[in-house]
Amino acid sequence: MRNLCNNMKRSAAAGRFFVAFAARAAQKGMAMDESVKTGGADKDLRRSTDRRVVRTRKAIREAFFKLMEEQDYHKITIASIAREADIDRKTFYLHYGSVSDLADEIIYDEAQTIMESCRDALRSGGQSINVAELFHSISMALAPDMSRSRLVVQHASLPDMLDRLEASLVEVVLADNALGLKRDDPYLQFTVSFFCAGIVAVYRRWLMSESSIPLDDIAQAASTCVFEGLNGVLANMQGAAKEKALS
Repeated sequence: MRNLCNNMKRSAAAGRFFVAFAARAAQKGMAMDESVKTGGADKDLRRSTDRRVVRTRKAIREAFFKLMEEQDYHKITIASIAREADIDRKTFYLHYGSVSDLADEIIYDEAQTIMESCRDALRSGGQSINVAELFHSISMALAPDMSRSRLVVQHASLPDMLDRLEASLVEVVLADNALGLKRDDPYLQFTVSFFCAGIVAVYRRWLMSESSIPLDDIAQAASTCVFEGLNGVLANMQGAAKEKALS
């Protein structure tokens, strides 16, 4: 656990990598769903299983990754990607509307990978959510062993990344009904949003403050907050004070 904490501290300082693009896309109204802008194409090529489409999109990604290893993201152009992928600009526009759209898709795929990990953690608690497992899943996803795809977003900010994770976490909890709430409850989305915002806020504070408190202890405190409320926190504090007085 100490190694994990140290890794996360280094990650906070050096691994600025996730969803600035996603946040920007949300602000401009871009859809962060299965569809991708295709520069006027009349079908969603992201969903296509045609071998030529898959091969072309793979070539575009490979070219983009290679260029990312050689130069700053903001200097990469559609022309340079097309040249590296050995395609023309028209072919690029059949798949993506811009370089930003390509980056958005990569970020979306990364978010899906992280949230699948979180989904497993949410399910591991049986009838209740295992906050410790959830925190560990997020931590491992943010560890500084960067994949090539994360080169795309190294310049993004950690707070932006956590904002995106919060939104994705809400989606997963609602989809899986991880809190065991009635789906027709009029307050369902508000309750889930409250839970997810609190979980991410606690994790954010621990990460950004480079706290020396072990993540397991933070997870336990967060679990008490969300499942027992303020009364549970006060009871724990009073119990700890009594133990200290008796020792």
